Amino acid sequence: MNSVSPFARSLLALAVIAAILLVIPLTASRQVVVLVTEIAAVLSIALMWNLLAGFGGIVFMGFQVFIGIGGYTLFVAANKLGLPPFPLVLLSALVCAIFALAITPILFRLGGAQLAIGSWVVSEVVRLVVYHTNALGAGGGISLTAMRGVDRSIRMLATYSTSAIILVIALLLCVILMRGRFGLALRAMKDSPIAAEALGVPIRRTQTHILLMTAAISGAAGACYYMITLQVSPTAAFSVNWMALILFSVILGGIGTLEGPIVGVIIYFLLRETMGNVGSVYFIVLGILAIGVTLFAPAGAWGLLRNLFKIDLLPIRRKMPREAHLAEGKSMPGVLTL
Repeated sequence: MNSVSPFARSLLALAVIAAILLVIPLTASRQVVVLVTEIAAVLSIALMWNLLAGFGGIVFMGFQVFIGIGGYTLFVAANKLGLPPFPLVLLSALVCAIFALAITPILFRLGGAQLAIGSWVVSEVVRLVVYHTNALGAGGGISLTAMRGVDRSIRMLATYSTSAIILVIALLLCVILMRGRFGLALRAMKDSPIAAEALGVPIRRTQTHILLMTAAISGAAGACYYMITLQVSPTAAFSVNWMALILFSVILGGIGTLEGPIVGVIIYFLLRETMGNVGSVYFIVLGILAIGVTLFAPAGAWGLLRNLFKIDLLPIRRKMPREAHLAEGKSMPGVLTL
C-alpha cells in the first residue's frame, strides 16, 4: 500500500463504499434499506458539519436550519408541482445555499462563541417563522402528498438511491477539498485566521465558499431524511436534537478527520438500534461515551483505531516535494506535514 498515493487510496476507499451502497438494496431486507437510507442522510450532514467546524473552525451551532429548510423546500415544491420529489433535492440544495449566502454578512462579523450562539439564534428565528406560517402547516407541519401515487417499493428504492448519491458526493467533496489548496487554506484559517490572512488566504471568501457547500449538501440530505418519514414539522426539522446528534457523532468518531464522522455515525446507530428501547439508560450511555471520549481520547474512536491498526483510509496529509527540502545543495531530513 505504500506505493499507492494517498489520493488514489482515498478514491479506492470511496469506490468500496460506493460498491457497498450499490449492493445493499439488492441483498438486504426492506428494514435494512430504510435504515441505511437514514444513516446515509445523517452521515452526509455530519461530514459537512465536520468540514465546517472540524477543519475550518467555524462552529455553526444552528446547523439544523439547513436540514429544516431543505426538508420544507422539497415538500412544498413537490406538493405544489405534483412531481416526484427525488430530483427536487437539487432545489433544496440551491435554496439552502442561497440562504447561507444571505446570512454570511451577519454571521461572519462574529467569531468563536458569538458565532456559535448567533447561528443558533438564526435557526430558532427560522423555526419560529415556519411554526407561525399557516401556508407551511404551522406547528403541525406538512405531509409529502406528492408521494401518494408512487409505489412503495419504488419510493423506497428511489429514496435510498438519492440518499446514497448525496453521501458519495459528500465524501468525494471532502476528499477533493482537503487534498487540495482549499483544504490547506481551510486548516490554516482554523489554526490562525490572522496568520492565514497574512499568508494570502482570503478569509471571508473561504468562509463563504465552505458554508455554501456544506449548507447545500446538508439541505439535500435533510430533504432525503424527511422523504423517509413523509412528514416534516418545525419541531422536528429545526430541533436542537439534530445538533446533539451531529456533535455526538463527530466528536465520538474524531473531529477534524474524514473517517471520524463515519465511525461516529456507525457507533451512534449501533447504540440506537441495540439500546433504543431501554429508555433513559440509552441516553446515559451516550452521555458517558461523549464525556469519556472528550477526556481520555480527544482524537476520537477513529484516532484509537488508526493508532492501533496503523491505517489511514482517507488520508489528507500532504508531503512536501523532495525539491522543497533542498536548500543551497543541502538536504533537510524529515517531511513537512500540513
